[in-house]
Amino acid sequence: MKTLITILCIAIGMTVQAQETERENTQKSDTLNSDNLNTRTQTEVAIVDGKLKAGVHTLNPDGTKSDTTKIELKNKSVTIISKSSSDDESEGSRSAYSKSYRLTWWNGVDIGVNGILSGNHDFKLSGSTDFLEPKYGKSRYISFNMGQVKGRIIKDYVGFTMGMAFQVYNYKYSGENEFVFAGDSLFSMPSGDKNITKNKLRVSYLAVPAMLEFNTSLDPHKAFHISAGVVGKVRIENMYKQKFSLAGNENKTSIKGDLGMNRWAVDAMVRVGYRRLTVFTQVGLMPLFDNANTDDVYTFAAGLFIKV
Repeated sequence: MKTLITILCIAIGMTVQAQETERENTQKSDTLNSDNLNTRTQTEVAIVDGKLKAGVHTLNPDGTKSDTTKIELKNKSVTIISKSSSDDESEGSRSAYSKSYRLTWWNGVDIGVNGILSGNHDFKLSGSTDFLEPKYGKSRYISFNMGQVKGRIIKDYVGFTMGMAFQVYNYKYSGENEFVFAGDSLFSMPSGDKNITKNKLRVSYLAVPAMLEFNTSLDPHKAFHISAGVVGKVRIENMYKQKFSLAGNENKTSIKGDLGMNRWAVDAMVRVGYRRLTVFTQVGLMPLFDNANTDDVYTFAAGLFIKV
């Protein structure tokens, strides 16, 4: 009885090991009915020439069998057949999801540059707002896009796409001036004796796009694509941060709070690409600041999209 239990334990252990090994077809099996089972493992233990030999095989849906493990003992014989989950099914599910969204261009990461536009949506900031013009070479934008949902209007040629995004705008400034926040007002003043090495304004949003999407082909390797629409946003965080030295001492300061900024925002967005290469641009339709003492300015961002 102890020997039988030992054999059963060894056989079950070999079965678990066989389920984790890579499936490969090596020879034809005459004992498997492939219509009834998917991929299975079979452990065979038998007495041959007075010795007990055990082997574990992978039985594939097409009837082929692959040897994985063999062992020799001295007693009893037992055969165990267990049905395993199909790796092909899980891979097929992932493949089906990928195929259903392979002509949708939202899930991924937007990386680029951001800046400030005037009340006329151009780069000519007025005298009262020119201090808001950032250093474009260091002002970086990033957006993590997720949760895409597509409604197909004409197959994948025309569709309606929605999703979510976490957007971060980073505006970098020189150290010659610094921002001063007084109530709901924003001012700029000379930095004086401060040696400022970091002068940054950061704004983060949670965004929801509503986009019309067009593809010229159902083959993603041949398709030109364009998406256009609006992005509704709510501001979830903003901060003004400085690093500077003064009188030989290194200092860091950060100011969080409303900073006179609009809680809500709406952008117009356009995304254009060929195959996996996509460029985007988005422009604010609501002013960045919500106060009477700062003239209207608008955000913009442009760059590349990395599809995932």
